[in-house]
Amino acid sequence: MTQPVRASETPENRVVPFPAGASETSRAIPDAPLDVRSEQIRLLREHPSLIVFNLVNALLVFVVLWRIFPHQLLMGWYALFAIIIPARLILSHVSRQRGWPTATVARLGVAGSAATGAAWGLLAWPILTIPGLTYPVFIIFVLGGMTAGAVLLDAAYLPAFVAFVLPILAPASIAFAIRGDEASLAMGLMLVAFTIVQAVVGWRANRWIVDTLRLQAQRENLTADLYRTTAELTRREAILRIMANHDQLTGLFNRYYLLETLERELARASRLQVSVAVAILDIDHFKDYNDHFGHEAGDEVLRTTAAMLKDAVRSTDIVCRYGGEEFLIVFLDSAAATAIPRVDQICQDIRQRVYLYRGSAMPSVTMSVGVAEFPQHGRSVDALIRAADRALYAAKKAGRDCIEVFS
Repeated sequence: MTQPVRASETPENRVVPFPAGASETSRAIPDAPLDVRSEQIRLLREHPSLIVFNLVNALLVFVVLWRIFPHQLLMGWYALFAIIIPARLILSHVSRQRGWPTATVARLGVAGSAATGAAWGLLAWPILTIPGLTYPVFIIFVLGGMTAGAVLLDAAYLPAFVAFVLPILAPASIAFAIRGDEASLAMGLMLVAFTIVQAVVGWRANRWIVDTLRLQAQRENLTADLYRTTAELTRREAILRIMANHDQLTGLFNRYYLLETLERELARASRLQVSVAVAILDIDHFKDYNDHFGHEAGDEVLRTTAAMLKDAVRSTDIVCRYGGEEFLIVFLDSAAATAIPRVDQICQDIRQRVYLYRGSAMPSVTMSVGVAEFPQHGRSVDALIRAADRALYAAKKAGRDCIEVFS
């Protein structure tokens, strides 16, 4: 004999739980909007080869000025680059590997740009001391190229761009002004104009980069919102699907699901020429039970009975709550003669079951059952269920707590 099973003890894969409200989505949702400032700093150290280019250009200036400028000063000047550039590369690598805070990396980036710009700004001394304009013009050409390159490297983060460009062009402009001759003054004015142009270009490049990053951040936020919305809609769709197919109180399939599924199963049985048995089970005198013990106690009886029915049948069979206290079982690929012993065992288990409500035992219940078989008793869903219902009526008329087969 099957041991009675309490509803709370029923395995989760045997009774379909009904979701009672909001629940967590089954998948993790990406929720990490892009940080614009962090992306600016990332772009600042994105191209280390451009930083190394400072060292290459400084070597070119070193070679050109070697013949006309004091060697010790020139070597000291180049030594600054030999220290600053590797230090910037090392710090950039370490900060990336160790995940330093964005604020720290930003300060290091500005300091590195300022140190490099100041080293280039020291070329104001050769401009001031070398006679003629040939070498000063060469120096200005190099400095102009370096500041133009800063648009590519430093414009992503405006403080770094300013820290690099200003120490380069301001000393050179002052040096030309100090020289005092007409050509030098003209060069100084041109350099001031160039500085203004570079500032505007750098500012516009920075605005373009920031706007692009913000659009990217908005797109990623919209993508995350869409993902969350889709997940929520999927969750709600699953809940609605369960609500559409399942009884909320018992977790069993409902009449809608039964009618939809049974029609397909009967069509399949007809093709395969196999039988299908349908049993309608009704709890005897349930209204009196409900009135005497209360609706909550009645609901507990329905839930426990549903769990026992679900546990007693095969996984391929269909159990549904057909009405208030009526249940319907579809025994697939089974004749009525095969289904009756199983139904009888179910009725015995339910008859012996002690129902508990709020810690108190309640009387057991009995069931009347009507059984019909496809195709002998009906070839359509309506006809088959109507036959089982007539058999149920016969069982009640015979005194209840019994099984009747349609005839």
